[in-house]
Amino acid sequence: MEFINLIPNICEGLPFEKGDLVLLNFWGDNEDIEILELISETLSKKGVISFRQQCSKRFLEKVILNFARNNNHISKEYFEFLSSFKNIVDIFMYPPSLPEGILEEEIPMFRKNIGELFNALVSNKKYYIQLNIPTEANASTAGIEYEIYRHLLLNALAVDYKELKEACRDKIERIKEAKSIEIFTGEEYSLKLDISGRHWYADDGCGDFPSGEVYIAPIESGSNGELFVPQIIFNGQIYKNVHMTFIEGRLVKCSAEPLEKFLFSLPDNHRILCEFGIGLNPRIKELTGHSLFDEKALGTYHIALGMNNLFGGRNECRFHMDFVFSSEKVIFK
Repeated sequence: MEFINLIPNICEGLPFEKGDLVLLNFWGDNEDIEILELISETLSKKGVISFRQQCSKRFLEKVILNFARNNNHISKEYFEFLSSFKNIVDIFMYPPSLPEGILEEEIPMFRKNIGELFNALVSNKKYYIQLNIPTEANASTAGIEYEIYRHLLLNALAVDYKELKEACRDKIERIKEAKSIEIFTGEEYSLKLDISGRHWYADDGCGDFPSGEVYIAPIESGSNGELFVPQIIFNGQIYKNVHMTFIEGRLVKCSAEPLEKFLFSLPDNHRILCEFGIGLNPRIKELTGHSLFDEKALGTYHIALGMNNLFGGRNECRFHMDFVFSSEKVIFK
């Protein structure tokens, strides 16, 4: 199975309709431009017109870096133009990084310009969608061996999106009136979440690929109790049977000491329980310990710490970390 052969199926999963305008932002080089062109071509068959922008390594090294070297801000009109698009698909052959040869004193301005670029792409959108291509660079960023990453991603992307959308819609319909959630894990642990007034979201092709979850932002001060997570991979190390304790929405204890030390080195709002999600992708059948895939697996649940202001919450930060688990008993009240 090759990624390029899955593009028609992936485009079926995208939420755009006839007459929509979409910005396809491509973090990739000319050698891979066919991917961008095929996505644009496939969307056009649905009556969707796309505007294409290529953020290649050369663009970063020869354009963005020039602004940094001259201590110049990129034109406000450029960012306003990008902000005007309400539908974005961000396509990653690789994550953006500092260009080779950049000087220490150039880094702040470079990062500022890249930050403004990301903000223009992400903020105040109807749809902001991330599509990672199965490349060695993306596998390395995810901390997964390339062949494993490629297999897992291609398999997950081959899901029947019509069936997935129906499954997500049906799940939300059954639980949308609930004001609280109680999660039972391990032999004795219980975690209660206050979700009153919050809205459920479906990631069925309109969020991050691979798709396959429904999720909600709990009240930031309303999570109390304990959670048992069978496996967490952190900094390349596997931690099993992890016990996490929450009081008034914040993590106060984690039995995996290196992870606890890391989390407590971060600002306080990075430890807020910000998300509860339910995995619904039937193509993901094996749990690997990597939340990128595990959180979408049918039959799993996950919580997250950190940012939730982009999906109905009030906690704004640049940190988001997921923890996946199973449970035989989750009560929605």
